[in-house]
Amino acid sequence: MAKSPGPSKGKAAAPAQFDMNSRERKGGKGRPGGPGGGGGRGRDEKRPPARIVTLPPAVVDRGDGWIIEKVGRVDQASHAPMGAEYRLVFNGHDPLVFDYLGAARERAKEPPPEKAAAEDVAAAVVPEAPEDEAPSREAGVDGEGV
Repeated sequence: MAKSPGPSKGKAAAPAQFDMNSRERKGGKGRPGGPGGGGGRGRDEKRPPARIVTLPPAVVDRGDGWIIEKVGRVDQASHAPMGAEYRLVFNGHDPLVFDYLGAARERAKEPPPEKAAAEDVAAAVVPEAPEDEAPSREAGVDGEGV
């Protein structure tokens, strides 16, 4: 049987190994290959922040008997902002923490929380079990069951 005629090896175009004008070959920040590409700073976007630093509080708004402070958080390595929280502090009360400044300002319009409510919460703590009771043998303290 004779071979079927096919393209001859000499006439077929050689496969292109690379294209000099291809965008993938050009170097630059974040691109593989070429000068400045492949590694280095382009990987920082994929990493979680190394260390988040809390900035000192700054007063944002002040009213009659209350203050709103902004506490920012920044990534120490890239100096990128990682978020902020707003603390509403009524005179003589613990701060209330909010994610948004608008929410803190809305809460500031309302009267301050009652001081007695915090004392009631402390009094409502569940008492612990008395220490006079010995552990039961059914629990297998000695490794033996009853």
